Amino acid sequence: MLRSVITQLRANITSAPETTQPDVDLTELRAAIDDLPELNVTKVVALNRRIVNGDYKIDSERLAGKLIELESSLDSE
Repeated sequence: MLRSVITQLRANITSAPETTQPDVDLTELRAAIDDLPELNVTKVVALNRRIVNGDYKIDSERLAGKLIELESSLDSE
């Protein structure tokens, strides 16, 4: 849902003159924002510390797989 709202915003912004406001359904935008997952701040801070300390190791094969999954999901929409 959020992706469709963003696509609509981009289309409105690029096609509209600079003096007009984008035509956005704020109710739909609020619903899309509400559908986003909540952040686990504790986990984010812990991950940040591991990255800063050089303790975070990247599994390149897993990362590549996730990127392929993401690209495939974007192509199918």
